[in-house]
Order: sequence, then C-alpha cells, then structure tokens
Amino acid sequence: MALILHDRVKETTTTTGTGTLDLAGATGGFKSFVAGIGTTNRTYYAIVGRTTTEFEVGVGVVTDASPDTLSRERVISSSNSNNLVSFSAGTKDVFCTLPAAKEGLPFPVIFGSASAPQVITVTVGAKTTLNPYYGQGSSNCYYFNGLEAPILDLGGVDTGYKYYYRFDQSDSSNSGHPLRFYTSESQSQEYTTGASNTGSSPAPGSSGAYTQIAVSETTSKTFVYGCSSHANMGNHLVVPSSIQYPFDLAVGDDLTVTGDADVAGDLSITGSGKFKMPTNTANKILVADGTSFEEVDMSGDATIASGGALTLANSGVSAASYTSSNITVDAKGRVTAASSGTAGASAGFVIAMSVAL
Repeated sequence: MALILHDRVKETTTTTGTGTLDLAGATGGFKSFVAGIGTTNRTYYAIVGRTTTEFEVGVGVVTDASPDTLSRERVISSSNSNNLVSFSAGTKDVFCTLPAAKEGLPFPVIFGSASAPQVITVTVGAKTTLNPYYGQGSSNCYYFNGLEAPILDLGGVDTGYKYYYRFDQSDSSNSGHPLRFYTSESQSQEYTTGASNTGSSPAPGSSGAYTQIAVSETTSKTFVYGCSSHANMGNHLVVPSSIQYPFDLAVGDDLTVTGDADVAGDLSITGSGKFKMPTNTANKILVADGTSFEEVDMSGDATIASGGALTLANSGVSAASYTSSNITVDAKGRVTAASSGTAGASAGFVIAMSVAL
C-alpha cells in the first residue's frame, strides 16, 4: 500500500453520509481512481457537492470492487470544521488533489522571524500503516497541518538572523502530548539548542501552547521531534544548511574546510588518508593555544621535513674527538664550544708517582 498521486483522476458519486464512497466512474477526459491510483493504494482526494457548499479534502484508500470505492481515512480540511462531512443527496465530484496544507509545510524557502514565526498547526491522531513507526511505541502520532508525522526541512543559515518555526499545540488533541526535540529516535537526550516552549502555562491542548525552535547554520544537521510522554509519535527534522553533524561523517574524497570546523568527538583518518593544513608546506607543526590548534612554522634550533624527519641545527662545534677538552655549555645544556687541551701528565700519573716516591 503506497501513497500515490496522479494527474486527471476524477469520478462522481451519489453516496450520502460520512462513510466510504461508491464511485460511479470517470468523467469525460479523466481516469478512474482504480486506473490512476491503483487498488489498495492511498491518495489525497477532494469531494465537492455540485449543488451544495459541502466539500472535503483528505486521505483515502482506493478499492477495486463493484462498484469501486474510496474510503475516507483522514480529513485534512472540510466544510464541517475539518471533520467528516455528512454529504447530502445529489451528485458530488471526487478527484485526486494535492492539499494546500502539504505545500504549506516549511521548506528551506519558507521562514519566519522571532516576531512572526512560521506556524505549523499540530494535532494528534491515530497512526496509519504508512507511518514508519506503525506498531512501535504509541499508537498515536503528530499531524502537521493535517499530514501524518512528516519529515521536515528547516531553513536557517545565519546565526545572527535565525529562522523561527513554531509548532502550535493549541488543539485539544495535544493534551498530554508535549512536543519536544531530541538528538535521536531513542529520545534519550533532549535537543535544546534554540528550542523553547510554553511548558504548562499554557499546557499542550490549551490555546496559546506551542514549542518553537530557532534555526541557524549551527543547529544540528538532523534531530527528532517527539512526545515527552510517549515514544515514536514524531519523525526527523533536517537542516540542509547546517554545519553541525550529530553522526559519523564518512568522506570518500577530499574534504575542504574554508572556515572553522568544530569537532565534538574524535576525528579519525583511516587508510591512506592525510590530514592537510591550509598551508601544507614543509616545516609546519600544530600548536595548541588553549582553545584550538593552529599550524605554525618551526623555528629556532630544529626543522621538520614533509616526511617527518626532525633536523637539529648545528651547534657551532665541529664533529670530532677531543682530548683534554675545554668545553663550553650554555644554560640549555648545549655544547657551544669545544677544543682539545694542552698535553701533559694525567692526574692518575701524578698520584702514582707521589706514592712511589
């Protein structure tokens, strides 16, 4: 069972009430739901009364039968306050559509400011089998603008001018389901960077309740929205512009960083890979300054080659063997001068002669 959209799918129905529709066949120039969507598949539908103001937009399942049918699983919007419409007698047009709510969800081009955040209406309802966490955790999930637990892309590229997204939990179905952000699906660690909420005043399910997040390039690349009281009610949030990776990053080719790169965990280079500094010339070393490492030129009494060989500077003393040496040592213990002394009787010889005499 898949969610399918198809162009020019339109039929009529004379079904009344709130139940499954009996479809009466495609209208001229259009396809039937079975032909365009396929039996057992889901689709977005719209039902419009020809002689009334009744309408309904939602998600339903197509069944190849006699007659073909379309169930009404989930209402997104309707003339009955976004609930199932009890359709009156008469002919209704039924067609495949793309709900405005779907396009109203945030994409990277949609953003809001601190004073006028992008508002996403949150409700809570039963999971369908399309949900990746169907059968896991809670039997309920969040619906954003009427869509079931979607993955959202959030914009935000400037730490000075963040994009604000507000998840409005005013609907009564949110009672007991505080929406929070987490670093992973396990919900073992809450993600709080840029996040805020109204807490218990007002609590979810009450007018004015919301959870909000301010997004920038330093927001985590991916994180999760979920219920603080129940498992697996949400899904992932993705920030395409983020430079913060909460997971291992495998790079098969060269990785070039033109600005600062913050690494919270270990940085491992395996195989024949190399870590190259911005100025990857010889005679460079990494020096810590208390907050970061920077490459600097080696100077003083040693140099280092690109292959790693360390060469000590000459001390000014010629390599040789010295006898009766006169040696000069500086405060660092380096031999700075050496010469052979004047030949003469050794101390041992002088002592031996004194004893003999």
